[in-house]
This record gives sequence, C-alpha cells and structure tokens, in this order.
Amino acid sequence: MDNKYGRIFTQDDVRMILERYDPEFSDGEFGDSDENLADLLRDMDASGVRFKFEPDEPLFVFRGHDKRAAGGIRHYRDHQSPNAPRNHVYAIEAALRAFDDYRQANPGKMREPD
Repeated sequence: MDNKYGRIFTQDDVRMILERYDPEFSDGEFGDSDENLADLLRDMDASGVRFKFEPDEPLFVFRGHDKRAAGGIRHYRDHQSPNAPRNHVYAIEAALRAFDDYRQANPGKMREPD
C-alpha cells in the first residue's frame, strides 16, 4: 500500500489501537500515565503507522456514501498529466473501483452530500 498521502483515523480507530496496546484502556483511561501514550505514539511513528499532515496543508476527503464521490475521483483521474507516474494513476483507479464496489453493495446508504 502506498502511504505517501498519510492515513486518517476515526475516533473508534484510535480507541481500537489504544485497546490493543493497553487492554486496560477499555475503561476509558490509558494505563497509569500519559507516558504510555507517548511511548505508543513514538512506536507508531517508528513503524510508520501514524502519518502526519502539515497543519496548514489543505485536505479533501471523499466518503463512500456520497453519490457524487466517484465522479470527483473519475474527474481527477481523467485530468492527470500524461506524465503522471503509473503507480499514482493505478492508485486513483483502485480508489475508483473501491467507490464503485461500495456503491453497488450499498445502494441504500448512498446519499447526496450534506
């Protein structure tokens, strides 16, 4: 998987990560000190799990249930330079397939953007 664009975690994702690291976290507390959390974040950084975006870097997210998302991805793919790296175009096409698969598997979840 190409991780150059980082990864976004939901609150539930973070909770699951913390529960795996410290089963006691399920009580809503992270062990006996914030030092455990700092250790976890250092470990995640060292292993490439936690990725960072620059604070001033714009970010745009498409969601699978958005009826218009696949069109936006398709437009982006179609407007890539002919010189764009093939792995970049392949990643866009993989995202487009994933959105199309989601749409077909979940027609009742599709909606217009809010």
